[in-house]
Amino acid sequence: MDLQATLLFATALLAIVNPLSSAVLFVTTGGSFHGAVRRRMANQSALAIALILLVCVWVGRFLLLVLGISVPMLQAAGGLILLITGLRMVLVEEGKLTLAEQESVVDVPESQWKTLAVVPIAIPGTVGAGTITTVVVQATTYTAWMDLVLITIVALAMAAVMWATFRSAGYIAERLGPIGLNIVTRVMGILVTATAFGLLTRGIGGLLPGLVQ
Repeated sequence: MDLQATLLFATALLAIVNPLSSAVLFVTTGGSFHGAVRRRMANQSALAIALILLVCVWVGRFLLLVLGISVPMLQAAGGLILLITGLRMVLVEEGKLTLAEQESVVDVPESQWKTLAVVPIAIPGTVGAGTITTVVVQATTYTAWMDLVLITIVALAMAAVMWATFRSAGYIAERLGPIGLNIVTRVMGILVTATAFGLLTRGIGGLLPGLVQ
């Protein structure tokens, strides 16, 4: 995996995760807790994100082999998922939690903060279908030992970014406001959509090679 492929993967992963939107989710979910609990939630969420991404890197491709799913099939499906995700980010005004989900986490006892740190903050709020698909596709496309190590480093770096984001979530949400968050979400959506088209093209080319001749 060369430098260009690494940068493209890291950029796509960052855009899909969308740390600023995840910061709003973290504030919405953990805003009723005091500072010490929110810091522990940030640690727990980042750890959960790291573990999920590592499982995708090292186990995802073996699961595909068991299910008989080829790389072009996964690329085409992943491209469609990312395309839908990107278009929703660009066109639709929505947060990572619905109103019903937001109401469901109000006045939650502090004894449940560990559960909230994993669901909904880590998954599906931060690591959703698009993120999982992106990591699995990358690990399936580049299967050399050093490539997988590099993908792992990017995944762990992403978890570290999310840890820093969660720790400063209140400040970020306050400074940007709704308008700033909408602008950032749409810019990220454009990047995700562009990545989706490239992935979808490679998948269709692998499934129907006559189309690219």
